[in-house]
Amino acid sequence: MATTDTYRAFGITFAGELAEEVRRIAKRWWLIALLGLATVVLAILLLANLATAIGVLTVLVAIALLVEGVDDIVMAGRHRVRWPSYVIGALWIIVGIVALVWPGITLLALAVVVGVGFVVAGIGQIGAALTWRRGLPMWGLWLTLGILTLLIGVIALVWPGLTILTLAIWLGIGLLLRGLGTLWFSLQLRKAAVSR
Repeated sequence: MATTDTYRAFGITFAGELAEEVRRIAKRWWLIALLGLATVVLAILLLANLATAIGVLTVLVAIALLVEGVDDIVMAGRHRVRWPSYVIGALWIIVGIVALVWPGITLLALAVVVGVGFVVAGIGQIGAALTWRRGLPMWGLWLTLGILTLLIGVIALVWPGLTILTLAIWLGIGLLLRGLGTLWFSLQLRKAAVSR
């Protein structure tokens, strides 16, 4: 097919090489549907068994730490002085391994980081609302949000188990929404492939 042909999908007309690419992807709508379905099933399994979701959360944190460590080491060449990147990269890798081997401490640290983040953000919002109350529209709302953010941070620090459980639930909900969105997208691709 010549690249000058057009292709219509999602209410948009594509032309040239882009039309060919959209046509090629639309023919494989079922692969995207399978990915979306698998994501939905995984989300339901995680939400049905929150202990598994907590374990997955630990593994994701550990993987992120390991990737960060490898990235620091690989990208050390971009710096004039390389040794700090090597040291920091090695530390991230060690922390990532500890996170995999000792998941309980990983989750506790995650809960503490979230709690501290909320406390700092809440204090910042309260300070900003009070400092700029004359020029800030709806400064009372900002103050209220700051107080709520601070309280959530304190609760996260006092009850880290609740924080971990909440993060696990959000992981499941996020995966569920992503899976449903992927399924919807695949059905739109199918419609585009059939309408041609």
